[in-house]
Amino acid sequence: MHRDSGRSVEAAAGRELHREVRMNRRWGVIAAVVLVVVAGGVGCSGLFEVDPNPHTVSSDHPIGLQELMTGATATLYQSFDAKIVWGGLFGDEFVNSGTAPSIQNYDRRDVAPDQIGGGVGRGTGIGGSFYGNLQQAVVMSVEGRQRIRDGDFPEISAPGTDSPEYARLSMYTGFARTWMGDLFCTAAFGGHGPELTAADVYAMAEGDFTEAINAGNAGGAVTQAALVGRARVRLILGQDQEALADAQAVDPGFELTATYSTNTVEEENRVWYRVWEFSNWSVGPAFRNLTIDDTGTPDPRVDLAVNPKPAFDASQDLYAPQKVRGANSPLRIATGDEARYIIAEIQGGQTAVDIINEVRSRHGITTQWSPSGSDPNEIRDKVIDERKRTLFLDGVRLGDLRRFIDKYSLDFFPTSTPQGFPMGDETCLPLPDVERNNNPDI
Repeated sequence: MHRDSGRSVEAAAGRELHREVRMNRRWGVIAAVVLVVVAGGVGCSGLFEVDPNPHTVSSDHPIGLQELMTGATATLYQSFDAKIVWGGLFGDEFVNSGTAPSIQNYDRRDVAPDQIGGGVGRGTGIGGSFYGNLQQAVVMSVEGRQRIRDGDFPEISAPGTDSPEYARLSMYTGFARTWMGDLFCTAAFGGHGPELTAADVYAMAEGDFTEAINAGNAGGAVTQAALVGRARVRLILGQDQEALADAQAVDPGFELTATYSTNTVEEENRVWYRVWEFSNWSVGPAFRNLTIDDTGTPDPRVDLAVNPKPAFDASQDLYAPQKVRGANSPLRIATGDEARYIIAEIQGGQTAVDIINEVRSRHGITTQWSPSGSDPNEIRDKVIDERKRTLFLDGVRLGDLRRFIDKYSLDFFPTSTPQGFPMGDETCLPLPDVERNNNPDI
């Protein structure tokens, strides 16, 4: 993938954003264990097998600021790849190549509340651990922000809400809530009600991103990422002009990535694991054999290969993404590309055409696109298609599928699986039983 040489914001500030994870990823996972606060009695497994604790940190095991930040970063990344895996299977980025009934229910969009696992960690069972991971990511960042406000870290100069650490945790909370809103019809946080609609959750994420942006010492990468996140949720909430202003403030070449590692199984990229290593996920038909316009040239943004391993049930070819070729492949959380597409979708016209070609150029595509006529829907539909390709596996697709139905009455959800099984009519996951049965306020 071609990288914009002018990506000054990420080059300067983004390195600092990830330094502690690259240097000390294992400690980040340990810190995640110590700080875990599981909502609604969510169970734990594996490395994260600790008793639910409504408090932040026990007095006999204080966590310092660096460990807090490292753990929060690692936990966010761990929830992100899980969200892409399960959201992609429920949407159209992935299909199931196995025969396990519980997994097929995700692929067919017919998921029951008891089929969503509530643990944390890297579980591969029913529903994986994505619900627990997302709850953990929210809790760690929310609790960390509270500790900063309480003055627990004397190394942070007052006021704490202006500190770069507070800004970064606010940005993390915003993305974790956004991913929860993308996946679930309703949600709850902190082990108590109320039960919130997806719109409520997105509105909370908007507030989190705003706190990050308003922090006086946020830093370039955090501010840019929060602007992308806030533009995304504002677009979903129908606040087009506010979303436009945020997107216009983002460097076109900006990228915030989640990093993964081969150090331990816990740190591996789950997307890689599902499609390359375990071979029970395959890239969905909507992303296969895509070419640039009518040229017949393969689209490098959706570069796929057939995994030499057989599919889990040995009944089909297994399509795997080259962009996630290893256990340590990074994943993009927020990008200038997304911001540019938000501008294009809102403004349309020649602005949208120029952005389509600008982003193509940044990804090494020399073919320029132009509309065949003056129909604004042709340009809109092209923006939607280009967004799908460029943001493949960036964690935005399921939210987009739901938004396109609500805003444009365009339904891109698959109507059947490659095996010919019919789909259910769910466009979001139900609140898990593990939450509903253990949350006293629901």
